[in-house]
Amino acid sequence: MKYIIIIFTILTFFCVFTAFIYLIKKKSISEKRRIEKLFSSSQKSLKNSRSRTNEVTNHKSSRHYLDKLSDELYVANIFLRPEEFIIIWLVSSIVIPVVLLFLGANAIMCLGVAIIGAVLPITYVKLKRRKRLAQFDKQLLDSLSIICNSLRAGLSFQTAMHCISQEMEEPISKEFGRVYRECQMGMSLELSFQRLVERTENKDLELMCSAVLIQKQIGGNLATVLDNIVGTIEERVKMKREIKTLTSAGMMSGYIIGALPLFMLVIMMVLNPTYVEVLFTTQMGNIMLIAAVVLEAIGFSIVKKIVSIKM
Repeated sequence: MKYIIIIFTILTFFCVFTAFIYLIKKKSISEKRRIEKLFSSSQKSLKNSRSRTNEVTNHKSSRHYLDKLSDELYVANIFLRPEEFIIIWLVSSIVIPVVLLFLGANAIMCLGVAIIGAVLPITYVKLKRRKRLAQFDKQLLDSLSIICNSLRAGLSFQTAMHCISQEMEEPISKEFGRVYRECQMGMSLELSFQRLVERTENKDLELMCSAVLIQKQIGGNLATVLDNIVGTIEERVKMKREIKTLTSAGMMSGYIIGALPLFMLVIMMVLNPTYVEVLFTTQMGNIMLIAAVVLEAIGFSIVKKIVSIKM
Protein backbone atom coordinates (compact mmCIF):
# COMPACT_ATOMS: atom_id res chain seq x y z
CA MET A 1 0.00 0.00 0.00
CA LYS A 2 2.85 2.39 0.84
CA TYR A 3 4.45 1.83 -2.57
CA ILE A 4 1.19 2.65 -4.29
CA ILE A 5 0.94 5.91 -2.32
CA ILE A 6 4.55 6.82 -3.15
CA ILE A 7 4.01 6.15 -6.88
CA PHE A 8 0.77 8.13 -6.83
CA THR A 9 2.51 11.05 -5.08
CA ILE A 10 5.34 11.10 -7.64
CA LEU A 11 2.84 11.01 -10.51
CA THR A 12 0.87 13.83 -8.93
CA PHE A 13 3.92 16.09 -8.61
CA PHE A 14 4.91 15.22 -12.18
CA CYS A 15 1.44 16.13 -13.48
CA VAL A 16 1.46 19.44 -11.58
CA PHE A 17 4.91 20.32 -12.90
CA THR A 18 3.96 19.36 -16.46
CA ALA A 19 0.76 21.41 -16.24
CA PHE A 20 2.77 24.40 -14.99
CA ILE A 21 5.22 24.24 -17.92
CA TYR A 22 2.39 23.74 -20.40
CA LEU A 23 0.41 26.71 -19.10
CA ILE A 24 3.45 29.00 -19.17
CA LYS A 25 4.21 28.10 -22.79
CA LYS A 26 0.56 28.47 -23.76
CA LYS A 27 0.41 31.88 -22.06
CA SER A 28 3.49 33.11 -23.92
CA ILE A 29 1.95 32.04 -27.23
CA SER A 30 -1.32 33.81 -26.37
CA GLU A 31 0.60 36.96 -25.41
CA LYS A 32 2.34 36.96 -28.78
CA ARG A 33 -1.02 36.60 -30.50
CA ARG A 34 -2.40 39.51 -28.45
CA ILE A 35 0.52 41.73 -29.49
CA GLU A 36 0.07 40.80 -33.14
CA LYS A 37 -3.66 41.44 -32.83
CA LEU A 38 -3.04 44.82 -31.19
CA PHE A 39 -0.71 45.94 -33.96
CA SER A 40 -3.09 44.70 -36.63
CA SER A 41 -5.97 46.56 -34.98
CA SER A 42 -3.95 49.77 -34.88
CA GLN A 43 -3.20 49.47 -38.60
CA LYS A 44 -6.86 48.87 -39.39
CA SER A 45 -8.22 51.62 -37.15
CA LEU A 46 -9.08 53.84 -40.14
CA LYS A 47 -11.31 51.24 -41.82
CA ASN A 48 -15.11 51.28 -41.81
CA SER A 49 -17.37 50.10 -39.01
CA ARG A 50 -18.00 46.74 -40.69
CA SER A 51 -14.40 45.63 -40.17
CA ARG A 52 -14.62 46.69 -36.51
CA THR A 53 -17.77 44.63 -36.06
CA ASN A 54 -15.89 41.63 -37.46
CA GLU A 55 -13.08 42.33 -35.00
CA VAL A 56 -15.52 42.14 -32.07
CA THR A 57 -17.01 38.91 -33.46
CA ASN A 58 -13.57 37.33 -33.80
CA HIS A 59 -12.75 38.37 -30.25
CA LYS A 60 -15.85 36.58 -28.96
CA SER A 61 -14.99 33.34 -30.75
CA SER A 62 -11.27 33.31 -29.85
CA ARG A 63 -11.50 33.88 -26.10
CA HIS A 64 -9.54 31.26 -24.22
CA TYR A 65 -10.21 29.89 -20.77
CA LEU A 66 -6.99 31.47 -19.47
CA ASP A 67 -8.12 34.85 -20.79
CA LYS A 68 -11.42 34.52 -18.93
CA LEU A 69 -9.61 33.48 -15.76
CA SER A 70 -7.22 36.40 -16.17
CA ASP A 71 -10.17 38.80 -16.43
CA GLU A 72 -11.76 37.31 -13.30
CA LEU A 73 -8.53 37.72 -11.32
CA TYR A 74 -8.16 41.26 -12.67
CA VAL A 75 -11.69 42.26 -11.66
CA ALA A 76 -11.24 40.61 -8.24
CA ASN A 77 -8.03 42.66 -7.81
CA ILE A 78 -5.97 39.52 -7.19
CA PHE A 79 -2.43 40.00 -8.45
CA LEU A 80 -1.86 36.51 -9.80
CA ARG A 81 -1.42 35.17 -13.28
CA PRO A 82 -3.84 32.43 -14.39
CA GLU A 83 -1.03 29.89 -14.34
CA GLU A 84 -0.12 30.78 -10.76
CA PHE A 85 -3.74 30.48 -9.63
CA ILE A 86 -4.11 27.09 -11.33
CA ILE A 87 -0.94 25.86 -9.64
CA ILE A 88 -2.28 27.02 -6.26
CA TRP A 89 -5.54 25.21 -6.98
CA LEU A 90 -3.74 22.01 -7.97
CA VAL A 91 -1.55 22.10 -4.87
CA SER A 92 -4.45 22.73 -2.50
CA SER A 93 -6.80 20.19 -4.09
CA ILE A 94 -4.41 17.37 -5.08
CA VAL A 95 -0.90 17.68 -3.68
CA ILE A 96 -1.77 18.47 -0.05
CA PRO A 97 -4.36 15.65 0.28
CA VAL A 98 -1.91 13.17 -1.30
CA VAL A 99 0.85 14.23 1.09
CA LEU A 100 -1.53 13.87 4.05
CA LEU A 101 -2.52 10.43 2.80
CA PHE A 102 1.16 9.53 2.47
CA LEU A 103 1.76 10.65 6.05
CA GLY A 104 -0.94 8.27 7.27
CA ALA A 105 -4.00 10.48 7.57
CA ASN A 106 -7.50 9.08 7.30
CA ALA A 107 -8.82 8.70 3.74
CA ILE A 108 -12.09 10.46 4.62
CA MET A 109 -10.16 13.40 6.07
CA CYS A 110 -7.98 13.57 2.96
CA LEU A 111 -11.12 13.59 0.80
CA GLY A 112 -12.51 16.46 2.86
CA VAL A 113 -9.24 18.38 2.55
CA ALA A 114 -9.30 17.80 -1.22
CA ILE A 115 -12.86 19.11 -1.51
CA ILE A 116 -12.06 22.16 0.63
CA GLY A 117 -8.84 22.79 -1.30
CA ALA A 118 -10.72 22.59 -4.61
CA VAL A 119 -13.59 24.85 -3.56
CA LEU A 120 -11.85 27.44 -1.37
CA PRO A 121 -9.64 29.24 -3.98
CA ILE A 122 -12.48 29.44 -6.52
CA THR A 123 -14.92 30.67 -3.87
CA TYR A 124 -12.45 33.30 -2.69
CA VAL A 125 -12.02 34.67 -6.22
CA LYS A 126 -15.76 34.68 -6.87
CA LEU A 127 -16.55 36.45 -3.57
CA LYS A 128 -13.92 39.15 -4.16
CA ARG A 129 -15.07 39.58 -7.74
CA ARG A 130 -18.71 39.84 -6.66
CA LYS A 131 -17.82 42.43 -4.04
CA ARG A 132 -15.86 44.54 -6.52
CA LEU A 133 -18.63 44.32 -9.14
CA ALA A 134 -21.22 45.41 -6.58
CA GLN A 135 -19.04 48.42 -5.78
CA PHE A 136 -18.65 49.08 -9.51
CA ASP A 137 -22.43 49.03 -9.87
CA LYS A 138 -22.80 51.65 -7.12
CA GLN A 139 -20.22 53.93 -8.80
CA LEU A 140 -21.68 53.69 -12.28
CA LEU A 141 -24.31 56.44 -11.86
CA ASP A 142 -21.75 58.94 -10.56
CA SER A 143 -19.39 58.09 -13.41
CA LEU A 144 -22.13 58.67 -15.99
CA SER A 145 -22.88 62.05 -14.41
CA ILE A 146 -19.19 62.98 -14.71
CA ILE A 147 -19.20 61.92 -18.38
CA CYS A 148 -22.32 64.03 -19.08
CA ASN A 149 -20.82 67.09 -17.40
CA SER A 150 -17.52 66.60 -19.24
CA LEU A 151 -19.30 66.33 -22.59
CA ARG A 152 -21.27 69.50 -21.89
CA ALA A 153 -17.99 71.23 -21.03
CA GLY A 154 -16.68 70.40 -24.50
CA LEU A 155 -14.46 67.42 -23.71
CA SER A 156 -14.37 64.27 -25.79
CA PHE A 157 -15.73 60.96 -24.56
CA GLN A 158 -12.27 59.42 -24.16
CA THR A 159 -11.10 62.45 -22.17
CA ALA A 160 -14.15 62.04 -19.94
CA MET A 161 -13.15 58.41 -19.32
CA HIS A 162 -9.66 59.61 -18.44
CA CYS A 163 -11.19 62.04 -15.92
CA ILE A 164 -13.05 59.13 -14.29
CA SER A 165 -9.85 57.11 -14.05
CA GLN A 166 -8.14 60.06 -12.34
CA GLU A 167 -10.90 61.36 -10.05
CA MET A 168 -12.94 58.35 -8.93
CA GLU A 169 -11.98 55.43 -6.73
CA GLU A 170 -11.51 51.80 -7.66
CA PRO A 171 -12.81 49.64 -9.19
CA ILE A 172 -14.49 51.90 -11.74
CA SER A 173 -11.43 54.13 -12.13
CA LYS A 174 -9.31 51.06 -12.89
CA GLU A 175 -11.75 49.72 -15.50
CA PHE A 176 -12.30 53.03 -17.32
CA GLY A 177 -8.59 53.74 -17.16
CA ARG A 178 -7.94 50.42 -18.89
CA VAL A 179 -10.44 51.28 -21.64
CA TYR A 180 -8.75 54.66 -22.10
CA ARG A 181 -5.28 53.09 -22.36
CA GLU A 182 -6.48 50.45 -24.81
CA CYS A 183 -7.96 53.14 -27.06
CA GLN A 184 -4.76 55.16 -26.84
CA MET A 185 -2.77 52.10 -27.94
CA GLY A 186 -4.90 51.73 -31.08
CA MET A 187 -7.62 49.30 -30.06
CA SER A 188 -11.05 50.14 -31.43
CA LEU A 189 -13.63 51.53 -29.01
CA GLU A 190 -16.04 48.73 -29.95
CA LEU A 191 -13.60 45.98 -28.95
CA SER A 192 -12.51 47.79 -25.80
CA PHE A 193 -16.15 48.21 -24.69
CA GLN A 194 -16.80 44.56 -25.51
CA ARG A 195 -13.94 43.49 -23.25
CA LEU A 196 -15.17 45.82 -20.50
CA VAL A 197 -18.71 44.39 -20.61
CA GLU A 198 -17.35 40.84 -20.57
CA ARG A 199 -15.25 41.58 -17.50
CA THR A 200 -17.96 43.34 -15.49
CA GLU A 201 -21.11 41.56 -16.78
CA ASN A 202 -23.09 44.71 -16.00
CA LYS A 203 -26.33 45.23 -17.93
CA ASP A 204 -26.44 48.97 -17.19
CA LEU A 205 -22.90 49.39 -18.47
CA GLU A 206 -23.81 47.39 -21.58
CA LEU A 207 -26.69 49.80 -22.17
CA MET A 208 -24.34 52.77 -21.88
CA CYS A 209 -21.76 51.21 -24.24
CA SER A 210 -24.44 50.42 -26.81
CA ALA A 211 -25.71 53.99 -26.68
CA VAL A 212 -22.21 55.42 -27.16
CA LEU A 213 -21.47 53.14 -30.12
CA ILE A 214 -24.81 53.91 -31.78
CA GLN A 215 -24.28 57.64 -31.30
CA LYS A 216 -20.81 57.28 -32.79
CA GLN A 217 -22.29 55.78 -35.96
CA ILE A 218 -25.40 57.92 -36.49
CA GLY A 219 -24.51 61.09 -34.55
CA GLY A 220 -26.56 63.08 -32.05
CA ASN A 221 -26.24 64.67 -28.63
CA LEU A 222 -24.43 62.09 -26.50
CA ALA A 223 -24.91 64.05 -23.26
CA THR A 224 -28.70 63.98 -23.67
CA VAL A 225 -28.63 60.25 -24.46
CA LEU A 226 -26.56 59.52 -21.37
CA ASP A 227 -28.90 61.65 -19.24
CA ASN A 228 -31.79 59.44 -20.36
CA ILE A 229 -29.74 56.34 -19.57
CA VAL A 230 -29.01 57.69 -16.08
CA GLY A 231 -32.74 58.02 -15.47
CA THR A 232 -33.31 54.47 -16.72
CA ILE A 233 -30.54 53.10 -14.49
CA GLU A 234 -31.97 54.92 -11.46
CA GLU A 235 -35.33 53.25 -12.04
CA ARG A 236 -33.62 49.87 -12.37
CA VAL A 237 -31.76 50.45 -9.10
CA LYS A 238 -35.02 51.26 -7.30
CA MET A 239 -36.61 48.11 -8.72
CA LYS A 240 -33.63 46.00 -7.63
CA ARG A 241 -33.93 47.34 -4.09
CA GLU A 242 -37.63 46.54 -3.97
CA ILE A 243 -37.04 43.01 -5.23
CA LYS A 244 -34.25 42.51 -2.70
CA THR A 245 -36.58 43.63 0.08
CA LEU A 246 -39.31 41.25 -1.05
CA THR A 247 -36.99 38.25 -1.39
CA SER A 248 -34.95 38.83 1.79
CA ALA A 249 -37.44 36.84 3.89
CA GLY A 250 -37.11 33.81 1.64
CA MET A 251 -33.34 34.08 1.67
CA MET A 252 -33.29 34.29 5.46
CA SER A 253 -35.51 31.19 5.64
CA GLY A 254 -33.02 29.38 3.43
CA TYR A 255 -30.15 30.36 5.71
CA ILE A 256 -32.04 29.18 8.80
CA ILE A 257 -33.06 25.87 7.26
CA GLY A 258 -29.51 25.29 6.02
CA ALA A 259 -27.98 26.03 9.43
CA LEU A 260 -30.53 23.97 11.38
CA PRO A 261 -28.86 20.53 10.81
CA LEU A 262 -25.46 21.91 11.83
CA PHE A 263 -26.99 23.48 14.92
CA MET A 264 -28.66 20.19 15.86
CA LEU A 265 -25.40 18.31 15.32
CA VAL A 266 -23.54 20.65 17.67
CA ILE A 267 -26.29 20.36 20.29
CA MET A 268 -26.21 16.53 20.12
CA MET A 269 -22.40 16.51 20.40
CA VAL A 270 -22.64 18.61 23.57
CA LEU A 271 -25.56 16.77 25.19
CA ASN A 272 -24.86 13.18 24.12
CA PRO A 273 -21.52 12.71 22.29
CA THR A 274 -21.76 8.92 22.16
CA TYR A 275 -25.02 9.17 20.22
CA VAL A 276 -23.32 11.12 17.40
CA GLU A 277 -19.99 9.30 17.60
CA VAL A 278 -21.22 6.65 15.19
CA LEU A 279 -21.25 9.16 12.35
CA PHE A 280 -17.50 9.76 12.71
CA THR A 281 -16.18 6.32 13.72
CA THR A 282 -17.96 3.99 11.26
CA GLN A 283 -17.81 3.79 7.49
CA MET A 284 -21.58 3.99 7.13
CA GLY A 285 -21.61 7.07 9.37
CA ASN A 286 -18.97 8.76 7.20
CA ILE A 287 -21.02 8.00 4.08
CA MET A 288 -24.10 9.47 5.74
CA LEU A 289 -22.18 12.62 6.68
CA ILE A 290 -20.95 13.08 3.10
CA ALA A 291 -24.47 12.51 1.76
CA ALA A 292 -25.85 15.02 4.25
CA VAL A 293 -23.32 17.68 3.20
CA VAL A 294 -24.09 17.11 -0.48
CA LEU A 295 -27.85 17.30 0.09
CA GLU A 296 -27.40 20.43 2.22
CA ALA A 297 -25.48 22.11 -0.59
CA ILE A 298 -28.07 21.09 -3.18
CA GLY A 299 -30.96 22.30 -1.03
CA PHE A 300 -29.31 25.64 -0.29
CA SER A 301 -28.54 26.14 -3.99
CA ILE A 302 -32.16 25.45 -4.92
CA VAL A 303 -33.48 27.91 -2.32
CA LYS A 304 -31.02 30.56 -3.46
CA LYS A 305 -31.98 29.97 -7.09
CA ILE A 306 -35.66 30.40 -6.25
CA VAL A 307 -35.28 33.72 -4.44
CA SER A 308 -32.69 35.17 -6.85
CA ILE A 309 -34.32 37.20 -9.62
CA LYS A 310 -32.14 38.32 -12.49
CA MET A 311 -32.83 41.65 -14.14
